[in-house]
Amino acid sequence: MAFVKFSPMEPYSEKLQQLAKSPKQRGAIFQMEADDKGLALVESKVQSLKIYVLVDPDSDKVMEARFFTYGGPVFTALAEVFCTRVHGTVIDTFTLINPESLEMELRDAPDKPSMPLDTPEIEAVRVLIRELIRGYPDKKKVALGAREARNASHYRQHTAEGRSEADLEWFAIGEVEQIRRIETCLDEKVRQALHLDGGGMEVLGLQNGTRLTIRYSGACNGCGASSGGTLIFIENQLRECVYYNISVEPEAPSWATTPDSP
Repeated sequence: MAFVKFSPMEPYSEKLQQLAKSPKQRGAIFQMEADDKGLALVESKVQSLKIYVLVDPDSDKVMEARFFTYGGPVFTALAEVFCTRVHGTVIDTFTLINPESLEMELRDAPDKPSMPLDTPEIEAVRVLIRELIRGYPDKKKVALGAREARNASHYRQHTAEGRSEADLEWFAIGEVEQIRRIETCLDEKVRQALHLDGGGMEVLGLQNGTRLTIRYSGACNGCGASSGGTLIFIENQLRECVYYNISVEPEAPSWATTPDSP
């Protein structure tokens, strides 16, 4: 990525210009990364600046902070200082941070502003910090809930006690509820992915509570992956979200069930 060169005649401090040229915290944090680590991801975007904060929901400690902007040197420098300052702190300390204090850190001398103090980026950063604070409680609940679900899934798939409990619950609810849970999981975890590639699937039946027969449609019908990677993906999602002992089988092709001609 090419960085913008700033003229020394512009009304910015040398420190601001240097940080804007070579920021260390520029980048993005994705939800998949947060999920894998069991952390909460809080994001806020104002104008052309977006900040990502990765937080341990148990301690509220900031594990990482990154930003992305295409809005010029002021946003870049303010975001760089903010991300550096919050790393290793707790979310509550965000209430003690304001853009004026960030601007002070960018000065070459205490009595010489690093930028015009009426620049609109200052107010934008104030809004952004407020949105990060406001958004964290909901993100924390989501992260803790996802972690609890993963722990429960692991317990029910990988321990004898968990599998025994899962068996009792699964066969107690009956086939109608079993199919409903399967369809819910497929809608939430599978069908959207298939639709992106022009495919689809439907449930044909469930035998003995464990053998699910499906029918592919669209691009999935006859695709080589339908009996390989796609089938494994569907089966893994159902085992994780619904019942650990489900196996998935595509319906037999018509030529396999048609009697041979004499």
